[in-house]
Amino acid sequence: MSFLIAVPPTHELTADFWNSPSFVRSFMGDYGFRSEVEPKISKSEQSILQEVVAKAENQLEDAIIYLEKKMEDKSSAALHFALGTMYYQNGRLTRSEESYNLAIKKFPSFLRAYKNLGFVGLSLGNFESAAKNLSRSISLGEGDGVTYVALGYCHYMRQRFMSAENAYRMGTLLSPDSKYAQNGLVNCLIETSRFPEALALLDELLATQPEDVICHRARVHALQGLGKEREAAVAMETLKRMGQLKTQDLLNLGDLYHNLNLYELSLQNYQLAIEKKERISLHRYVRAASILMNRASYEDCFQYLEKIQQLLGSNFTPEDERKVLLLKAEVLQATGQTKESTTILRKIVEMHPLEGKALIMLGRHAWQDKDYVLASLHFERASKIDEFEAPALIEHGRMMVGIRNYEKAVRLLERAEDIDPQPRISRFLESIRNLLLTARVRL
Repeated sequence: MSFLIAVPPTHELTADFWNSPSFVRSFMGDYGFRSEVEPKISKSEQSILQEVVAKAENQLEDAIIYLEKKMEDKSSAALHFALGTMYYQNGRLTRSEESYNLAIKKFPSFLRAYKNLGFVGLSLGNFESAAKNLSRSISLGEGDGVTYVALGYCHYMRQRFMSAENAYRMGTLLSPDSKYAQNGLVNCLIETSRFPEALALLDELLATQPEDVICHRARVHALQGLGKEREAAVAMETLKRMGQLKTQDLLNLGDLYHNLNLYELSLQNYQLAIEKKERISLHRYVRAASILMNRASYEDCFQYLEKIQQLLGSNFTPEDERKVLLLKAEVLQATGQTKESTTILRKIVEMHPLEGKALIMLGRHAWQDKDYVLASLHFERASKIDEFEAPALIEHGRMMVGIRNYEKAVRLLERAEDIDPQPRISRFLESIRNLLLTARVRL
């Protein structure tokens, strides 16, 4: 079994993006206008804008109030644009959106209004409309890297990975140092399973940014996508030396080493994960314990389960406790401690009457103790649970063979065969039928 142990680099546009000088320049620009794609303004409006700009530098709210009072039905698109920009600066996104739409209504080829409206839509999570407006600004002549990165992000969030890739590629050309363009491009390559290309790009980026944790994590992902688990483990160890592995990562690295049959290294990472005492989904810890159990590392498994109980303690949910106790019972059974295993199994069944696996195990213990009536009772209870019906019938049938009740064994195994046909059970059933026929002939 193989597990992906890293995630692609983040595609989110974080505060660093929104506060970066390149974004501020791209969004804010200045309050001047380009005649071919932006509206002309009268001398009186130029005077208003000069006053607004002076106020906005230190008194944004006052500037907004001042401009709101100056707005008239005949005000140009330029004033609506300026007001929309100040609304955006002030965090009033819906009002900003309204102002930009009014600017576009009055001047349909208003490049910067389309672009900024796209950024507002992106901030509001309206990725479809944001992409439409950003694309329109590009068609009008916008050509900065920030706009392409934002467009790539919109397409990525809509799972239009090829369109996102094209936008991110333009973003990398126009803004070669943009980590958002680079990360976005890597994500698109990984999402479309082009792992060799992703790996080549990541190696290129790491040559100049050897400490970039995001790139190292993405590289692990790409290596696993190529089925290069040994190289992926080496890449994870690099992150480990950098102190960048979280509890989840250590568990995943343990899984990876298990896949490579490097069991000691696998166990070391499972133990490191539990020692971090970090609460993550219990099933990850239980899966690690299950792996130890399946490879017959019973002592290590039992100690690991003890640590899980110590870690979660009173925070166990009933479902958590069931999973851990069931594994402990299996370990005890596998190491010949049947009495202790039975005690735990009874506790499980008391709390979870429909736990079929525990009922089957109790049936086996009773069978081992030659208490065939009790064993049959447990097997019959388990067979009434859909998920465990066939396994319970098979175990019951095996026990009936053991005590030479071949007729009942055949009936039980035939029911199991109807539910879940299996070649080995078919062969077993056929041999029991032959035994039954031979016994009848002798009579």
